[in-house]
Amino acid sequence: MIEYKLELSGCECSVVEWNPSGKNLVFGLHGWLDNLASFETLAASMPDVRLIAFDFPGHGHSDHLGDGRTYYFLDGLFLIDDLIEHFRLESANLLGHSMGGAIATIYAAAQPKRLNKLILIEALGPITSPIEQTQSAFCKALDQRRVLKNKRKPIYNSFDQALAARAAVSEVRPELIKPLVERALNCTDDGYTWRADSRLRVPSTLRMSEDQLRSLLPSITAPTLLIEAKSGMLQSANAQYVQDRKPLLKHLTTHLLPGSHHLHLEYPDEIGRLITDFLK
Repeated sequence: MIEYKLELSGCECSVVEWNPSGKNLVFGLHGWLDNLASFETLAASMPDVRLIAFDFPGHGHSDHLGDGRTYYFLDGLFLIDDLIEHFRLESANLLGHSMGGAIATIYAAAQPKRLNKLILIEALGPITSPIEQTQSAFCKALDQRRVLKNKRKPIYNSFDQALAARAAVSEVRPELIKPLVERALNCTDDGYTWRADSRLRVPSTLRMSEDQLRSLLPSITAPTLLIEAKSGMLQSANAQYVQDRKPLLKHLTTHLLPGSHHLHLEYPDEIGRLITDFLK
């Protein structure tokens, strides 16, 4: 494993490379309030894949954005673009889980010539909102921002206490999510607390509409692998609108596996084989 810093879209981001001699280069994009360690066990299951992942701004060991700046979801497009530019690639393979997969989906539509293959775990575009919710979204974002200014992050007496708390939220066994939690914590005089910028919890003022996203999806020309969990977000009763997006992708292959939203932590060997075969 190799770790270093890169400036991506004006932010110093931590980057890790696994399997640096692997023949297939893939960029990994983690989920919201996760970090690049989300891919650690998966990388071990794909020795032929040179997997490069970074902590999104405000996550993991990457810098937080300066005062007055906001974590806009769509700014992730510029992070991906800068990463591809840094490695001087004409086209790239993207692997995204959850939030990372959502932004990778949009990038693949916006820059089809720069995508070789697209691999999505529990994601097929972002959460969208009907225009009727526009006013309430602005109101909620402003209210939450004010609340967070005076809210203290939780303090845990031990690492195991923090690990148990995060495992419960993610519905994953503690030993599976341990690498992610280790990277996510700061040790303080009082105990342990989360590194992630609290402002990440401020909801978006404005989301794309479903019509906007559906207009983009047919532009994806890259072969796309979608891996879903039977107990994951995409299979939930209120996610039919995500399932309805599938016919809009020209070259989509899907696999439904056991597990929850973090199924790549639960079944890294199975998912590693699917990805390795897809990259051939």
